[in-house]
Amino acid sequence: MDRLEEAMTGSEQAPWWPGLWRSLDSLQQPDWTGPELSRIVRLLAALPPLVAPADVSTLRHQLREVQAGRAFVLQGGDCAEHLGRRAVLDAQAKYRLLGRMAATISERTGLPVVTIGRLAGQFAKPRSRPVEEVGGRLLPAFQGLLVNGPEATDAARAPRPGRLVEAYATARDVLELLARLAGPGSTRASAVPVNNWLGARGWSADPVPLSAEGAAYGRTSRVRDQWIHRGLWASHEALILDYEEPLARRDPETGEWYLSSAHLPWVGYRSNHPNGGHVRFLAELSNPVAVKVGPDTDPADLIQLCHRLDPKRTPGRLTLVSRQGAALLRSRLPRLVAAVRDAGHPVIWMCDPMHGNTVRTASGLKTRHYDDIAAELSGFFEVLTGMGQLPGGVHLELAADDVTECVGGGGPQLADLPTAYRTLCDPRLNDVQAVALTELTADLLRTPGAGRMPVLTAAAR
Repeated sequence: MDRLEEAMTGSEQAPWWPGLWRSLDSLQQPDWTGPELSRIVRLLAALPPLVAPADVSTLRHQLREVQAGRAFVLQGGDCAEHLGRRAVLDAQAKYRLLGRMAATISERTGLPVVTIGRLAGQFAKPRSRPVEEVGGRLLPAFQGLLVNGPEATDAARAPRPGRLVEAYATARDVLELLARLAGPGSTRASAVPVNNWLGARGWSADPVPLSAEGAAYGRTSRVRDQWIHRGLWASHEALILDYEEPLARRDPETGEWYLSSAHLPWVGYRSNHPNGGHVRFLAELSNPVAVKVGPDTDPADLIQLCHRLDPKRTPGRLTLVSRQGAALLRSRLPRLVAAVRDAGHPVIWMCDPMHGNTVRTASGLKTRHYDDIAAELSGFFEVLTGMGQLPGGVHLELAADDVTECVGGGGPQLADLPTAYRTLCDPRLNDVQAVALTELTADLLRTPGAGRMPVLTAAAR
């Protein structure tokens, strides 16, 4: 029996609890120093949940529709969020851009679009190396504002546990904004000061479900002859487990564990080992979850991931986000799709055409070429439809701002990059590039073989 056949047979898992990850190999965790961390974790565990279990359930239902070919996912936002008021202003711009993009796809295809933001928690970033050279000095790598600061000093780069509480407060403020933007009926419990010594605030009660007024929250819906976008789900990479563990809560109605820091958490490409702490932490949570898979992902490991995260083969539970790179996609993705298909896991396949196409300029700036992004997205549709599978969504890093970070697609050229290069980490699409990619996505969904149009056009109407 080879590794793939062995993986497809499944395996027994040890009993689960939120702190199980601490006994496992958990990559990309900060080297916190001092006694403050345990106090911060206790505080987070005492604060109200950030998202309501009813909303998690609503998103699960919407993703079942995606897996069945009756909807499509648009997921996008920052590579790494700011903390504080800046994050709230950024989220407002992203809400509007993602809504415009989703409505465009729906208008052109007849597909309901489930909209998910990379926000209200996307504060940490995995790094390929623990240190980086800045001005001839070796410093700890910047891991996102959840962990340390981007300034090139020893003090800024030291991990500071108090940032976990700042992240919680920022996520709460962003989620409150999203509720207001969604309109009447999407309300949250009011905020009151708690633990002033840390400057943190929490809700006076558990959050009121955003989806209480119906299942249309977080997706486009047809109102008379117009597609309307209302609501945005929150997602982020569940990377720093000292932040995530205390926000794992029990649903008081069902008794199930769920992650209250996000509606849709995901495991990144650098931490997706089937037996690693990140995968095991998410394994028993009731949220829908996603995993990034790349050109070096082994099919046997991928099947083990599916067994770990979706042992009951529940439609909509597991999303696999492909980030191969335009040059490798056609040679690497088919073997992964075939392995999952043959194992019978009802996953959603999404395309992240950003992360596999990052390059550095001669001056050292990271950038991405629009043509490479578009080529990976087109290749993804070609591979999935050619294998009889449904392309389920697209996962983008976008700024909702007139930045100059990615090249082409009606945006800047290489010489223009320094003009408005504002990202905290990776290059993002500006509005012109994001809209162009939206139009390409709509065209690809209308292409024969995409597998949706005959069903969805009728169902949507």
